[in-house]
Amino acid sequence: MNFRELGTLYKKVRQSRGYSINDVTSDYLNKSQISKFENGNSMLLLDGFMHAVDGLNMTMSEFFLSVGNFEAGSSHISGEKLRDLINSQDVDGLKKLIVQKPRTNDKNIFNIKVKCAIRELSGENFLTDEDCQFVDKYLTDCEEWTMFETNVFSMCLEALDTDLAYQLGLQLIEKNNFYKILPYNAQIVKRTLVNVYVYMILRGRFVYAGKLEKKIDRLINSSDTDEKIVIQIFKKFSKYRQEENLELLSEIVRDIQNLKDLGAQGLAERFEIFLFNDK
Repeated sequence: MNFRELGTLYKKVRQSRGYSINDVTSDYLNKSQISKFENGNSMLLLDGFMHAVDGLNMTMSEFFLSVGNFEAGSSHISGEKLRDLINSQDVDGLKKLIVQKPRTNDKNIFNIKVKCAIRELSGENFLTDEDCQFVDKYLTDCEEWTMFETNVFSMCLEALDTDLAYQLGLQLIEKNNFYKILPYNAQIVKRTLVNVYVYMILRGRFVYAGKLEKKIDRLINSSDTDEKIVIQIFKKFSKYRQEENLELLSEIVRDIQNLKDLGAQGLAERFEIFLFNDK
């Protein structure tokens, strides 16, 4: 592959992800450099190309996997901070992460992730119609999802219409065979699908949840311990929501305490967020 072909490939990936040239520029790479590279007028040095690929939220191996099937996303410091604040249930800290007047896709998406986390943890809704429309269009327009889009889907369920979230979940299941070639990515897909399953139960879409459960059961295996526990407990919670059986609720509380006794404090706390902050 010569540099002209590489530039053409890069442009194709960038456009398929809905990124403008401005979206992928950085302190290390300007608009002119990227434009010349994409048009075959010049080649980027290795470090410049690495920054260009990072701007797409992809790793180098993911970028080169293929033109038609683009894999997962890369992790950034801001994303790590977001996860830490979610795990610590620090709603005030999350509010401080919201970027004022975001000007790129990345910042828009990051804001929506933050707002969805705030709504999930506290019930406070900072999501706007524009936010919901943005993430809806972003996910539906993207022809080939990477782990970046899968992560966006998983973290932005609060911003999506329930029917759309269900359809996107089904599409993700259909694509799962491809993700199996990268085991870590396959695990992210499974966790995302379990999140969609939980979301359907919390939204009272029990028929959707039941259909997803059957499909997820075919994907998970004996090593997917967390996913199995989540499904087991939320299956009880689904029945409780439909029947208002207090005995089931007592069972769920015991399950959560058992998780704490086994040292799975983080997982237990996530259950408490979902179950006792249920909206």
